[in-house]
Amino acid sequence: MADIFCLDPTTFRRSRHQTLVHQYESWGNIRADVIKRTGLERQETRIAHPRHMFLMNLKGAARRGEDFVDGRRVSFSARRPGSIIYIPADSEWTGWDEGDAIASYLLVSIAQEFADDAFEGFASYRRAGLPPWIGFRDNTIEVALQRIAAELRFPDPISTTMVESQVTQLFVQMVRLNRTGRKLAKGGLSTFDLKRVVGMMEPSPDAKPTLTDLAKELGISRFHFGRAFKQSTGMTPHAFIAQRRLVQSADMLRSTDLSATKIAMECGFASSSHLTTAFKRAFGTNPIEFRRKSRI
Repeated sequence: MADIFCLDPTTFRRSRHQTLVHQYESWGNIRADVIKRTGLERQETRIAHPRHMFLMNLKGAARRGEDFVDGRRVSFSARRPGSIIYIPADSEWTGWDEGDAIASYLLVSIAQEFADDAFEGFASYRRAGLPPWIGFRDNTIEVALQRIAAELRFPDPISTTMVESQVTQLFVQMVRLNRTGRKLAKGGLSTFDLKRVVGMMEPSPDAKPTLTDLAKELGISRFHFGRAFKQSTGMTPHAFIAQRRLVQSADMLRSTDLSATKIAMECGFASSSHLTTAFKRAFGTNPIEFRRKSRI
């Protein structure tokens, strides 16, 4: 029988074969918890709370399992470091997963009142319209969560202001994704075609397809491809490739001991300085400091 790992911001259950390390910080309406555990390859999980919840894998992967939201089964997808889960206030996520025995998570919980105030006067954008979302990737949200984690590890007198601004960005991006990025816009690429070109765009030191190459693969013009791709993903092909490279490099910094130069080459960056510039722009720190903080 699987042990239960209860991801509640105030209650954590220690299993018989589990080592659990728990660090947290609270800023009034917002709380961040980092949970590190070892010795548990299979776990059952439950999140049900009157606050909004963002959960991000920091280390370790869940490769198979089942997910249920408010008692309804939803499709399960493998969750690697950087994978994000959003659970609205008063919703419940339950399930189980199997994966790496060593893992860590960031859990950010936000009072309903904070979200209400953030969208006061914008009824059509209120958080009440945001559905649960299990196991997605988004660079903007990942960056905001990483910055909240940094404030947890190194709090100072102005951490509250920084954390509140990042949480506002979380909700703004969720609203945008809910309106556009999560739906195939009319006139966009088919699911099959999108999968084909995304496969070609996977970070690689050798394969760097041009916009012409991608359009040719589908037998359409560059202009038509660029427009259809943005309608399907909410991003231009160039921005999508840049995000994929950044996400892969962040994953490798967390999970490997390869040098920043080697990672830059593996992920398709022109040089290590190009990687450093991209990291500073996205995460506010250089790759070496990002790796150090992610392993604390």
